[in-house]
Amino acid sequence: MGGLTNINTSTIKRKFPEWAKVDRTINGLDIYNMNIFDTIMTFNQDNLDGDAFDYYGTTIKYGELSALRDAYAKGLKLAGIKAGDVVTLCLPVSIENVMLIFACDLINAITNNVNFLYLKNDFKRYTLDKKSDIIITLDAFLPYFVDHLENSNIKTVIVMSLDDYLPDDKKGMFLDTSEMPKKMQEVFNINQIMDCLMNLDKIDTCRFLKLEEVRKTGAACGLALPYGSTDLDRDISYYYTSGTTGAPKCIVYKEYSVNAFIEMHAGLDTQNFVGERVFQTIPITHQTGERVCALMPMARGGTLIPQPIYNKNTFGKDLAATKANYVVAAASFYMAAVKKGVIAPDALANLRRPGSGGEPVTKSAVHKIDKWLKANGCNTRLSMGGGASEEGSGAFFTYFMDEKTKTNETGKPLEPYIRAKLVDDNGNLVEENEVIANLHVTSPASADRYLNNPNATAERWYYDEDGIKWGVTGDIAVRHADGSYNILGRASDSYINEKGERVYLFLIEYSIDEEDPINEWEISAFKTENGGHDVVGQIILDNQCSTPKAELVDYFCKKYNLDAVKFYDEFELGEVTGKRDYILLTHDYEGYYAPCDVSNLYRVDYSWDGTTSRKKISKDEI
Repeated sequence: MGGLTNINTSTIKRKFPEWAKVDRTINGLDIYNMNIFDTIMTFNQDNLDGDAFDYYGTTIKYGELSALRDAYAKGLKLAGIKAGDVVTLCLPVSIENVMLIFACDLINAITNNVNFLYLKNDFKRYTLDKKSDIIITLDAFLPYFVDHLENSNIKTVIVMSLDDYLPDDKKGMFLDTSEMPKKMQEVFNINQIMDCLMNLDKIDTCRFLKLEEVRKTGAACGLALPYGSTDLDRDISYYYTSGTTGAPKCIVYKEYSVNAFIEMHAGLDTQNFVGERVFQTIPITHQTGERVCALMPMARGGTLIPQPIYNKNTFGKDLAATKANYVVAAASFYMAAVKKGVIAPDALANLRRPGSGGEPVTKSAVHKIDKWLKANGCNTRLSMGGGASEEGSGAFFTYFMDEKTKTNETGKPLEPYIRAKLVDDNGNLVEENEVIANLHVTSPASADRYLNNPNATAERWYYDEDGIKWGVTGDIAVRHADGSYNILGRASDSYINEKGERVYLFLIEYSIDEEDPINEWEISAFKTENGGHDVVGQIILDNQCSTPKAELVDYFCKKYNLDAVKFYDEFELGEVTGKRDYILLTHDYEGYYAPCDVSNLYRVDYSWDGTTSRKKISKDEI
């Protein structure tokens, strides 16, 4: 089955460097004085011939990683990077991204992990404000912020190509953009890329280097590197909140946090096996992409299969082509695959661990995903993880749940290291089960702070009387008798009604009847002139639905007590998050339909200030 051996990762006998020792204990978890690369390699000393990467046929073995990391680290030092420098990584899912994280860590630099759209839209915030004067980026991303470079603080730009690690017979494969979403076609426009690269010599305020040349130069030089123990209290990386609740905040992690995430999973029987082929779809610009989809699989001896194009339209086909055993992808990717239908009865026969996380999923959606997985030959149900990025991600997992009964439970905390509690709006502990309340989590993998934002840091974390650091996740959850949790949604996904009561919109989303012809939906609330709110359904119908939309307007509004509905072919994904664009949906005011009478509907348009227009139209017009 793929590259699997029969070695369950829970049984791996780790081999530590002679100098390794326990540096500290957090929530009962022992954390060693190693950097993340050395930590990962303690699991792989008997797996040096195993493949660490498989990039469209180019493979790199675990035994080759040390030399590759060192080549990048020395090359970066030759490029002028020193301890404490902030290196902005603006990269796709790639071998280079993972190895540069290891290399920067070795030379004690801080990685600043950003999406190219951050640099396009707010260059100063993500470079000058982070005291970063070097960017390592993909050639296709460079056109989106090249105009900012000349009047910036940036001194060095290092550029990579998706072709660099491709086998000779596959070089140029990304020139065919026909199956990419429209926005990705714009990004990978070869004429745009070449025009940008040909004009770099006109910018004389910074130098441009090729990443492949940086690596080769580093491999050929004899610079000394700081091997051995590391300072676990140094800042190691900057990541950013998703921005679904406002402007993204910069999250600062220290070295111990990343190590803790690996250590707290060591020895757990999660049915992972050495040699698992791990399909990477979530960019490492997301902290989940780094820890859950790259570092953790490597600590389990997995083979990373980088997928540099974040394309939900081809997710199912790409997953089948890689013969992957394990994948974590946004729920919207799975639902897009469900909508496209069955690939082949054995297309996913190799898949043992289909995972999701990062956005709540309804029971109806889970059942549809499970049905799609089974129809394609996967014998394992969907697993879901959850937990805010600030808590190190992966705080809860359904691989601890009963395979026969699990639906949309986010899972159980990884006790004793991770603990969760529910708190009411007055700060009182909620001890009863099946009560909706605010989720607080403590984790040794927690972030340290928000950069230069003490007020946000104070709102996010606090210490209890025992000195334990708790995070206020902003999520609303419910705990079940078996100790599992459902993370239902954000506290902000609500409104106050005329009685002064808080109404959670996600409760309507979770009430969906699996038999109804809804592939995906979102519930939003818009202000009205009288000071109240209209609750509306934003709906993607199942492909096989043949019921006239006019009939569905009446049906959905009556059944789910909605004021209006709007139909979509698909939801737009957030350009940065890769998830459903919640902000766009909560501001999508026009084009709704509401019940009127036997022959007519109302066309309803809302607005940000509560102004609402209603126009009677014939049901034939929808």
